Amino acid sequence: MAAFGKLARWYTFTADEFDHSSGLPARYNAGNRFYGRDVAEFVSDGLNKRGIESSVFDEDFGWMVHAPLPDDGVFEIAVYHNPEGEAGTQSDWALLVRAVSKKKWLGVIPRIEERELDPEDVATLEDVFRQAEIPLQRQAEQP
Repeated sequence: MAAFGKLARWYTFTADEFDHSSGLPARYNAGNRFYGRDVAEFVSDGLNKRGIESSVFDEDFGWMVHAPLPDDGVFEIAVYHNPEGEAGTQSDWALLVRAVSKKKWLGVIPRIEERELDPEDVATLEDVFRQAEIPLQRQAEQP
């Protein structure tokens, strides 16, 4: 089994059009108050329009786009706001993109195993940003 994130891709982008300053509703992010819901919805809408059915939900770290794959796997895009944490980088965002399979350990205990990304899924995600004229930059490692 691959270590967490070993098969994942990281992307960064800068975009002022996504909210990073309004008040955040307490009902989201388990009270952690993270921006990025509109980014996740933008990604999910773009994937849906291109034939990859997806949805958005909040996680304890922020926002997740979840797209089931035909073979019981999942294409995941985690949205992070301002990964540098500095005031001058408020328009900066990062995406962790990975694919996982649902497995059972000892045939009973559910577990998630990271797997190779499908190049077509990644190309579709990149196209969502390209069409919106938002330059997406692939990172060699976590930003």
